[in-house]
Amino acid sequence: MRELIVLIDNVSSVARVVEFAKVAYGFGVKNLVLTHVYGSAAQQGVPEAFKIALKYSSSLVVLPTIKDAVDLFKPDNILVIRRPGPQVKPLTEFMNINGRVMLAVDGSDQDIRIEGSNVNYVTSITRDVGNLGQLAIALCLLMSECPSFT
Repeated sequence: MRELIVLIDNVSSVARVVEFAKVAYGFGVKNLVLTHVYGSAAQQGVPEAFKIALKYSSSLVVLPTIKDAVDLFKPDNILVIRRPGPQVKPLTEFMNINGRVMLAVDGSDQDIRIEGSNVNYVTSITRDVGNLGQLAIALCLLMSECPSFT
């Protein structure tokens, strides 16, 4: 059995927070975590994301750092979504992963680093479609709601 937690790090745009929330909750994710939220995203985006969370009877957790999120949720595995590249594995290698899985992505289309023995860098598609697109495809694959695109 798999419990999926989505972590969005480093976001400053209201629209990005809202879009990430819509994608995560729309695929049935029950726990969305935002870290390093600043600027208008912190002031206006977080309240909007809370409204979306309530609509889906889900939770929204806002924390200062990725380390705080990892310490709080204690995931068995962390899959960090990245652009295709060396040392980035296809997400399809992790389709049968079980336990508490944290799916992490950078909210500003940068690449984030998370250290740990349970961390894998993955890509959901071989094209660079941005992190929001990568997250949507990753959730589609992990929730078994779409065919493999890779």
